[in-house]
Amino acid sequence: MSVPKQRDARKLLQTINEYPWYVEKFIEHKKTKKNSPSTLLGYLRDIAFFFRWMMAEGLTSATEMKQLPLSDLNELKKETVESYILYLQESHLYERSVLLTNPTRSSRKEYSDRTINRKVSSLKSLFHYLSALAEDEHGESYLTRNVLAKIELEMTEMTPLARAHAIRAKILIDEEIYQFVDFVHTGFLAHCDTLKKQQYHLKNRDRDTALVAMILSGGFRVSEVVSLNLSDLVMEKNQIKLVRKGKKEDAPFFSDWGKDYLAKYLQARDSYNPPAYEDAVFLAVSPGKPEGHRIDVRSVQKLVKKYAKAFGIPDLSVHKLRHSFATQFLRLNPDPHQLQAQLGHSKIETTMQYAHVLEDALSKAVNRTT
Repeated sequence: MSVPKQRDARKLLQTINEYPWYVEKFIEHKKTKKNSPSTLLGYLRDIAFFFRWMMAEGLTSATEMKQLPLSDLNELKKETVESYILYLQESHLYERSVLLTNPTRSSRKEYSDRTINRKVSSLKSLFHYLSALAEDEHGESYLTRNVLAKIELEMTEMTPLARAHAIRAKILIDEEIYQFVDFVHTGFLAHCDTLKKQQYHLKNRDRDTALVAMILSGGFRVSEVVSLNLSDLVMEKNQIKLVRKGKKEDAPFFSDWGKDYLAKYLQARDSYNPPAYEDAVFLAVSPGKPEGHRIDVRSVQKLVKKYAKAFGIPDLSVHKLRHSFATQFLRLNPDPHQLQAQLGHSKIETTMQYAHVLEDALSKAVNRTT
């Protein structure tokens, strides 16, 4: 199990006792379906948000989530659930943060349709389990009625070309890939308006550049890069050993270009003063942890966002770096099966979404036709 998954598994064990017994049963059921710890934590966050809303709205006499009885779920009306969906759509106008465990600045932003659908989908999954799959000692369902079955999700179907158009402005293509990496290493210094920011950037720029370059040169997931150990590197073959989703062992490649940035960072890795037992490739330090320790996923997501905003592509995320690699790969190597192997996709359909991103190829094909 990767390091982020181990951390999420521990967090799952630490937090599950805050929920009612029937939610624990639901999570145990999902575990049998081989859902990852991060997916299960996502279910818990969405369920917790709904339960806190119920308590805030006086829809239950419970004062803690763990005390919320099944009967209160059984008595929910369709109109009440629709009110919750309206709240999700407008919650940025209110004090949404009071329903969150760790509110951030994003709690003041409007939820996207996708986020709302995910939150409702989590509830639909819980209610379906309680009403149709689970049974008590008498063989009866936990819930006698499933009010969420009456709620339809607003799913907007997108064609591959429409999806491609939406993605295109959020990824890097051709020279933008190299320009962005150069910006991380050199250009961002001009955006550091204090001496403290300059010193912080100079200390971490080799690490940050190597992180970004590795994802762009191999299409790795952020969790895969964060979990990378020194013992996983096969530098002479430009390969890394990792465990993919579904616990599949793999050994994908990275380019010579990415290798150069990685090698430069490895020479500076000891500057983070890691203990002898620390095997993580990418390190971080903090006031509470002055010794070099494994950087976490959230930190990588934040640093990519920081650089992307300064670079002028604020919608570029760490996952979009993976998209950027995949799109560029198919642009230069029109073999989706090779890309499927490199990205670790189990289905070719998942890989083929990248074949549509560059509509200029389709435009040229149309022109050649007539």
